Amino acid sequence: MKLKRIKYWFIASLCLFLVIPSEPTLAQAFLQPQWEYDITNGGKSSTSSHSMRKVIDATGNESLLINKAGKNNDYYIDSVDAKTGRLLWSMPTDNEYQISDDGYIFIFKNNKVSAKHIATGRVIWTATLPGAPEEWRRGGAEAASPGENGSLYLFWNSDDNKSSTLYYYNTKGKLSKKLKVPYFMYQIDGDMIVGSKFGDHPDLYLISLNTGKKIKTIAGSKGYNRIRRLSDGTFLHYNIYKNTMTLKGYNSTGQLNWTKQLPYKEYSTELYALEDRFLYVDVKNNRIKLYSSSGRMIAEKPYLRAGLINMALDAKSFMFPSVKDDKEELIIMDTNNLNILQVINSGELDLENESMYLHNKTGLYFINNKGRTLVSTQLSK
Repeated sequence: MKLKRIKYWFIASLCLFLVIPSEPTLAQAFLQPQWEYDITNGGKSSTSSHSMRKVIDATGNESLLINKAGKNNDYYIDSVDAKTGRLLWSMPTDNEYQISDDGYIFIFKNNKVSAKHIATGRVIWTATLPGAPEEWRRGGAEAASPGENGSLYLFWNSDDNKSSTLYYYNTKGKLSKKLKVPYFMYQIDGDMIVGSKFGDHPDLYLISLNTGKKIKTIAGSKGYNRIRRLSDGTFLHYNIYKNTMTLKGYNSTGQLNWTKQLPYKEYSTELYALEDRFLYVDVKNNRIKLYSSSGRMIAEKPYLRAGLINMALDAKSFMFPSVKDDKEELIIMDTNNLNILQVINSGELDLENESMYLHNKTGLYFINNKGRTLVSTQLSK
């Protein structure tokens, strides 16, 4: 089957095929199935859409969370062991939820929140939400920010968007902290709150999660202003205005270290925050650029007619479709250096009716687009 299209769970439209200049030919990669899982086992008999997320808990258990939307607006989550394909648990999701990176899912229903361990399916605590039910309905699950080891932060923004109240549930579900701040809160990153004077103010604040005191004001300007945080503590402030992205790197205390002016193209330019570096897709100049958290360029590669990239679930690699010498290929690159890890030609893949998820440097998951089978495969080196 020809590689006509690839559907990613976060892409609303079809990807454009990309073109890259000739590079040394690598050994062909062959797909080696490891296990299959019928994703209809845990829920209804058919699904019309699906997405997937991988989480690893503190003891190394790897779980796949498969969200399934049925034809009758019935929604389910299956938790599957990533190593064996065994169903761990399944539940209907007629409620909102948030997932932590260290293996917990927080379920919100009937003005209560429950913390569930993903690998075991055990509910470790349930607590009543603070405030009146209508306050929670206004905030939704987006107001929740998972902490570590099953703890949880919630923040309520006031009606006038000029102040917020922060709540903290510890690992046993006890509401042990309440903090009111005279700022509008956007997000929690590490030990910092990102906020502003009011909802649409261009300046952003770094606020201590422990004390609620403002540590740093990051001046914005016209256009769209937001902050992303790398795992090493670096804050990336990006301002998008017209055809330019102004990118600034701050250390963990809010000190400005560097500034870059980068070309921006709506719906095409992408910025991916990694552990101690970030990936920038320069559509205007047809390049993929990899930078360290200090703003130093690590590597760059040609990237023509750029579409969206599929980042691996472990963020150690990424993939995109390409056309070389009129032949369709799939390119997998290393996020450490942009080295090409795999080149797979279309003759080896049948993706006409499948979605694809890269989970590490040598492995792929495939889900039939009719929502029936999840297949774990291994790429030969």
